[in-house]
Amino acid sequence: MSTQSRERTNVRSSSKQLNASRSARAALLLAAVMQLATANTALAAPSLATKSPAMVDIQTVEVKMKSITKKFERSDWKNSNTLDEIAKMLDDVETRIARIKEKDKNWDTSNFETFFTESSAKWKKASDEVNAAHDEMELDLERRGRFTSIGDRHGAAIQAGLMVLDGKARGVLGQVYEDMRAILALPALAEECDEQQYLTIQSRYEKEDRAKQPKVVCELAASHKKIAETYVALAAKARLEDQLKVDLEALTSLEKDGVLSNVWLARFKDPATHVKQVTAEFAEVTTSSGVTIGADHFKPLEVQAKKFKEALAAASRVDRFPKDWSTSDAKLNGPVAAQVKAFGGTLVKLRTSGATMIEKNDLGIPLAQSTRGAALVRVASDGGFCRLYEDLGFKGTYKGGGSYAPLTYSSGIEDEFRVTACSK
Repeated sequence: MSTQSRERTNVRSSSKQLNASRSARAALLLAAVMQLATANTALAAPSLATKSPAMVDIQTVEVKMKSITKKFERSDWKNSNTLDEIAKMLDDVETRIARIKEKDKNWDTSNFETFFTESSAKWKKASDEVNAAHDEMELDLERRGRFTSIGDRHGAAIQAGLMVLDGKARGVLGQVYEDMRAILALPALAEECDEQQYLTIQSRYEKEDRAKQPKVVCELAASHKKIAETYVALAAKARLEDQLKVDLEALTSLEKDGVLSNVWLARFKDPATHVKQVTAEFAEVTTSSGVTIGADHFKPLEVQAKKFKEALAAASRVDRFPKDWSTSDAKLNGPVAAQVKAFGGTLVKLRTSGATMIEKNDLGIPLAQSTRGAALVRVASDGGFCRLYEDLGFKGTYKGGGSYAPLTYSSGIEDEFRVTACSK
């Protein structure tokens, strides 16, 4: 096989595979055309061809040249099947030209060779176009398949970026951390967009939600620097609003029910430190963006905290110790006093409900006895109010024979308490 023949085989590998039925039909058609060509004088004088020892090859080449020409004249000839048929005929023409030269050295094959060269070039150009279109179609399918699953790899980044485009941000510190991390992943999405050329398949996704449109997603990723800058500003605003809301809820609980905790007490007693802490926490989770906020951005927290002193003073004037809990048991004082001493507290008084509950298993066998109580505690650093821990638990395990271990403190001294007057 010649170099040209091998090239056709490599460019159109499918030309190697012709099914039996097509070959049979081609053979019958070729025989009929050859019979017709023998009687026809269009391409060569029969008197000369019939005298040549290469007569069959000459007439066959003439017939196949006509067939190839007719296929080229068809408007739809640039398809894989037709190109395969032409490739087979060109291979045969090339082989027969070589045989003609061998059998009849006097026969002029220049017209045949010119036809073969021009037709081969024409075939190769068309074949390259068809192959390119086929490759692009396969690449298009591959792109679409990969883009369909883009949410699995970059879903969080896309959603966070779209949130920024909508001018929104979440304000809880943990959410800021999550969203910032997602936005910092946008460059990886931009890189994938460039590598996969997703914009070339946008027309197939015009009716999809924006999170599933290549143009929206890839343009979003490409502007990741601007997205990050915008996000930090939006998140700072949302973070301030969220913390103001949370702080106000704590102040409201103090005003209405006297509820306070060690955490909120520390924040409201030193609001400047509270502001510094909130500012530092926000800076820590957004520092990777390279964007900073103003030093006084969270200053409104300090302004709002000024309400604390007034709210605390009002709460400390109310006696919230439960009056119906009047049972006193000196044996319980020791364990509770030890608990409150750990954070600088002094037990002012301890009272229990006076009701004892028996805890049993599924078989009705006693496990323990228990009661509830309330403790009034004074902490020197708190100032002029007392703390009420109103849900203390005391428990004694069942020893058997109808007897129980003595009640002892089990739970209730927690971070949260109620502000109350220091009654006796």
